[in-house]
Amino acid sequence: MSIPTVEDPQEVGLDPAALQRLTASVRADIDSGLHHGAVMLVARAGRIGYLQTLGHTDLDLGRDASADDLFMLMSTAKSYTAVLVLQAVDRGALTFDTKVAEIIPEFGIRGKQNVTVAHLLTHTGGTWAGFVPPPPHPWGPVWGDLETMTAAICAQQLANRPGERVVYNPFASFGILGEIVRRLDPKGRRFLDIAREELFEPLGMLESSFGLALDHPRRVPLRMAETTPGAAAVSVMESLNDIVDENFELPAGMAFSSIGDVFTFAEMLRNRGSGHGVRLLSPAIVDYAFKNHTGDKPNDFWDFNKEARGLADFPANFTYGGGYARGSGDYMSPFGLTASPRTFGSVGSGSTMWMVDPERDVTFIFLSSGLLEGLHHFTRLQRLADLALAAVND
Repeated sequence: MSIPTVEDPQEVGLDPAALQRLTASVRADIDSGLHHGAVMLVARAGRIGYLQTLGHTDLDLGRDASADDLFMLMSTAKSYTAVLVLQAVDRGALTFDTKVAEIIPEFGIRGKQNVTVAHLLTHTGGTWAGFVPPPPHPWGPVWGDLETMTAAICAQQLANRPGERVVYNPFASFGILGEIVRRLDPKGRRFLDIAREELFEPLGMLESSFGLALDHPRRVPLRMAETTPGAAAVSVMESLNDIVDENFELPAGMAFSSIGDVFTFAEMLRNRGSGHGVRLLSPAIVDYAFKNHTGDKPNDFWDFNKEARGLADFPANFTYGGGYARGSGDYMSPFGLTASPRTFGSVGSGSTMWMVDPERDVTFIFLSSGLLEGLHHFTRLQRLADLALAAVND
């Protein structure tokens, strides 16, 4: 267990008064019942000038938020899986244009023959578009059986032509990418073991894992904390507290990390592939992967949410890195309206995020307990990211 070292914010180029406004904004959210608690971090050039814990991360136990809490990262974990895929590209084991069926032959049926690795990284493959597992598998422990989920996805027909639409889907994109990583492994390891040995251990992220013991004392349980329309449907996510154990393999999510480990990971990418004395990725692939690869296409997954809230369309801006790029334009972004166009990062359903603004050398991380439904989380992150960026002195 390690707590990150925090320096004087002024020494690292951050304004203390502006950071207090960030704290106050999150505290107001907690006081209003929007969520239960949070752990946040702001750093410049690798030096942490702000680390704040607020509220509770386990209401049942009355446990205050702590910098050593282990959060279920939800889709923020896609960035971990993406790095494992990018390592395979760096090694020459595959390319972005490699067809999935070349690695998983049984995938190449029912119209899916031309789906590529790049399609899966950007949710443009036209594959099974459901947020839940495909039939006949219900919501439950089977989510964490990578072999079963792969077989279920392979049996599905193509939903639309590859490259035609952006439709976020976890199982038929990053679930299959995790299986690709597993099949390319010469040692025949499980995906969760590959992640530990090729990513977490080399970076010293010893508090990170895909899956975690149900009774781990520092595990933060998922809880819904919102009463807006649609929240009841998302509350079923709380069942993950009872099924995501140490053997649960879902490459599209379900990794656990402390804020210190998330910072270590983000810093490796800010440093273009190197950290903790090792080089995990080439600078060339980091520069190429962590930019917008979906053009101006919107993410059609959000159609229902945009309609319900009267929100304008905004580009998906998916990268090859398991998340998003800021890009240019006056539109919704979880990384803030004031972030530089090259800003990149990852977002987890209703609760977590990390971002790096390479032009300002800023890293911002937000991990919360209390899920927000749909785009409510994006709008919250946009507000908080702008407050974090407002603290930068130059």
